[in-house]
Parts: sequence; structure tokens; C-alpha cells
Amino acid sequence: MVCTASCLPYITGYIAGIGAGFSKGVKVTLIFNSGRILAYALIGALIGLFSGLITLVAPEAISPFQVYASLVFGIVTVAIGASILLKARKPHECNIQDANMGATGKISRFGIDFGAFSLGLTRGLIICPPLITLLVVYALPFSNPVGSMTLAVLFGIGTTISPILVLGGVTGWLLNKAPLFRKWISIAGGAILIVLGIVTIVSSIIQLP
Repeated sequence: MVCTASCLPYITGYIAGIGAGFSKGVKVTLIFNSGRILAYALIGALIGLFSGLITLVAPEAISPFQVYASLVFGIVTVAIGASILLKARKPHECNIQDANMGATGKISRFGIDFGAFSLGLTRGLIICPPLITLLVVYALPFSNPVGSMTLAVLFGIGTTISPILVLGGVTGWLLNKAPLFRKWISIAGGAILIVLGIVTIVSSIIQLP
């Protein structure tokens, strides 16, 4: 539930921005979460590799990392929001569907929405308190990179199987019920991401050492 509350505003803003329906909303949420899981895997591996050092300077090492990771996440969020806003405001010809084409997230040939993946990856680098506790209590004593990485990945998968997956799909479904307002919903989604990103950046700058 903690992850749902902290991630949901970003993923719903993105879903609104790209005009996703239910199925695409679920897919985008899964891609977002896959970015988080990759970030958790990297963090788990690093903690396993440098467990001895982290044990000695845990608060001093984690706090600055959190601040800079939050700053990067804020910048990425603003950039994605601005991209959505610019595309949504471009005039398109013909029908309502065309009016929403400029806001659609780009899917690679591998089926990856890089906007959602980037949001998830940078969000995952901000280590949440439950993950820190899990790694400190169970991973640090064993000093095993593979073990700590596996633990972090399992934690990420566990948070993926949560209300955020259903809510992502429901958000897309609800927004798709107002096709006449797709362009404005897309603009609102991009604007929400920009505002959230700016708030994150300002908060991070205030906390800079």
C-alpha cells in the first residue's frame, strides 16, 4: 500500500497523458513496475557488494543517495510531462482519435513504453523505507550480492501484485469514457506530471547537503 500511494499519482498522470484505455493502462503500469524492479535489483546487488561499508556508514551513505535519486526522478518526471504536454497541444486533423495520437506513448518493437519505464526506473532508485529495512535486516548480515538482489527483486514483484496494477487499468478505462475530452485529459496528465516533478525537484534541492 505504501508503494501504491507514492507511485499512483505519477502513473495515473502518465496514463492520462498518453490516453491509455484499460488494457494499455495495465500494460503501462506493468512496464512502470518493471523499471522499479530493475532499480531494486541494482540497489540490492550494490548493497550486497558493499555491505561492509554500508554497515559502517549506512545513514551517511543512504541519505545523500536518496536526495540525488529524488532529484533525478523529478527531472525525468518534468521532462516526460513536458513531452506529453507538447505533443497533446499539437493540432491534428480530422477526428477525435487523431486528436489524441500525439499524446500516445511510444512503444518500442520490444513492447516497451520508455516513458513509463523511465518513470519506474528513476522512482525505484528512491529506496522506500520497507525495502531499506528488508535489506538491512536480511541482506547485510549475509554479504551476498545475489541473495540481496534476489530479495530486492522479490520485494519489487510483491509490490507489483498490488492495487496499483488494477488502479492503473481502471484509470485508463475511466478516462477512455470521455473521448471528447481526450486532448484536455492528455494536457492535464502532462501538467500533473510537470507539477509533481517540480515539487520533487524543489524538495530535493532543499535537502541537498
